[in-house]
Formats: sequence, structure tokens, C-alpha cells
Amino acid sequence: MTRRILTAALMAFLALAACDEAKPRDPPPDPFAAPAAKAEAVAPTGGLSKGLPKRPQLAGFSLDRIGAASDPLNRQPAVTPAARPIVLDGFGFDPVAKAPGKGVDVVIDGRAYGAAYGRGRQDVASYFKAPGLLNVGFTTTLPAAALSRGAHTAAVRVVAADGKGYYEGLPIRFEVK
Repeated sequence: MTRRILTAALMAFLALAACDEAKPRDPPPDPFAAPAAKAEAVAPTGGLSKGLPKRPQLAGFSLDRIGAASDPLNRQPAVTPAARPIVLDGFGFDPVAKAPGKGVDVVIDGRAYGAAYGRGRQDVASYFKAPGLLNVGFTTTLPAAALSRGAHTAAVRVVAADGKGYYEGLPIRFEVK
């Protein structure tokens, strides 16, 4: 009987001792997070929106990341380090046609940069219950020297589906440190 109690106590001790260290766990993936995309560094081009009239409606858009700052519209202050290329990505669409636009420009401090447009975004199509909004992801990369340290403003311009104007999103403030 004493041997059983001793064995049970030893087993209980070993079980408790094994729980002293937390097991490493990976957080579950965010179902709405866009996959990171590679983009080539771009110089200001005037973009696809150059020369087109601005339409009064806000663009259907999200700027998911500005460099190291994820969700910069909702997580302020949005800060990204200097001396590294700055990747900007998100999605954009024509809010009136509820369709992909002809393209997207990212405007930083009034200077337009073209973006690679058309990356698949199943999360956007699902959220808006619009299968036509699948290929509305964009990304662009600014060279490390493109932005000085300090405060900046970014905006997303979506060229309308008909190509005759553009919609602009709300300005998003961020800082390069």
C-alpha cells in the first residue's frame, strides 16, 4: 500500500514538474491578413491617376501596412524605421461600380507612386460578399532614401473601373524614425 502511495506521489510530482515551462505556441494566423507580397522599388511616376479628375466618393480601400506599421489607419501612431525600403500594401476598388479599378496609386506627401495591382484578396471578396472583388490587392516598395525621417501622409488612389477618374481614400499619417 505504501509503495502505491509513493508511486502515485512520484507520478503526481513528475506531472507537475513537467508543467513548469510553458509550451511554445504559434498564434493562429489572422484570417484577414493579406499575404506579404514582393514588389519592386518604384520612383514617383505621377501614377495612373495623373491627369484624371478626382471623384467625390471615397475609394474602397485599406492600407494594411506601411513598412513595419501594420493597420496604420487604426493603430496610431504608425511608425516605421528609416534606412530601409518601405513596403506599402493593401487593397483598393471602385466603390461605385463595386469592381476592381484600372489600377492603384499610393500617394505619399502629394507624390504618386504606381503600385502592382491585382493580387488576390479572398478576404475582401468574402467580407463584401462580392466575388468580383477578388483581385484588388496592391503593393509598392519605396526605396530606403525616398522618405526623410519625420511625419508623412499616405493616401490610396483607385483609378475608376471606367478609367475616367479616380477615387482617393482618407489620408493616413505615419512617421519614419
